[in-house]
Amino acid sequence: MAHAHFLRSRPRLQLSISRRFALIFALCSCTALWSRIVLFAIPSFKLPSGVSMQKLALGLYNVPRDNVKHVIDAALDAGMRNFDFASFYNNEAECGAALREWLAKGHDRSELFITTKVWTTDLGTPAAAVRSAEISIDELGLGPVDLVMVHWPTPGTHVAAYVELETLVESGKTKALGISNYSPADYEELMKSATLVPQVNTFENNPMLYRKEWVDFFQAKGIAVMAYKPLQRSGPVLTCDAVGSIASRLKRTPAQVCLRWNIQKGNVITFKSNTAARIQENVNIFDFDIKDEDMRTLDALTTDAAKEEAQGHWEMRRNGSPAPWGDGLRPEKR
Repeated sequence: MAHAHFLRSRPRLQLSISRRFALIFALCSCTALWSRIVLFAIPSFKLPSGVSMQKLALGLYNVPRDNVKHVIDAALDAGMRNFDFASFYNNEAECGAALREWLAKGHDRSELFITTKVWTTDLGTPAAAVRSAEISIDELGLGPVDLVMVHWPTPGTHVAAYVELETLVESGKTKALGISNYSPADYEELMKSATLVPQVNTFENNPMLYRKEWVDFFQAKGIAVMAYKPLQRSGPVLTCDAVGSIASRLKRTPAQVCLRWNIQKGNVITFKSNTAARIQENVNIFDFDIKDEDMRTLDALTTDAAKEEAQGHWEMRRNGSPAPWGDGLRPEKR
């Protein structure tokens, strides 16, 4: 009886209506914050140098200058810190301005991984290649970049250009060098003269253009493979029946399945989007797996015809394509 009396007489905690709402708000805020932390945990890939980069990068190709800030802000909000820029994209000044505004809010430059590239029109001479890279670094205005790439292995000039770009590492203007669209043969040619091993090679790779030989070669060398056009720029891979069937079973979108395929191949991915919702969708690919059988189904989507078409495009690009500024050297810093 005494025990029962104690329970009845124990004072009850009384909360005012305002305090109850405050407690509920605080609990919801903590839950939302934790959800963001979990949601935005994009895994990293360790480069040969020991430096890490996120497995997802945002590319800014074909992003209009007046939409750059919106796109970069959306990527940052989605937890992305890896950004893939290039002189050819013709929007690096806007990219740098958007990131500097974010840094001014209290963030640290070390949170970001910044790549830029030298286009074919600036690979004619070693000096022109260095000049182009320095203009990109200046336009970005973020201090030393993390990676400078040769955008295409132009025959007869790409090796000398890369070797001269090594001086930018020596001077501290970039932390490392990379390559883009290099075949195994191009890499072997390069390494006969280069001193610094490229950290990354970026080339097109998706279920409908699986460059298995290239992927295997560069991964065996310890060089990160960064896949671009992972969705074929909203191409046929997103409407393919096989991809759609796998996506339906996994309760995912076709885009998420294609991106996850590249991740499970051990690659880094660079994708582009002009919309915040698509960026968030593309980031949410680290909480599911594609079964081995389905991976083999996706591998088999690459046809000989697709390889031949890609080879033709690759040959055209590497032999020189006009830039947004024309056939000559890029203009001075904007």
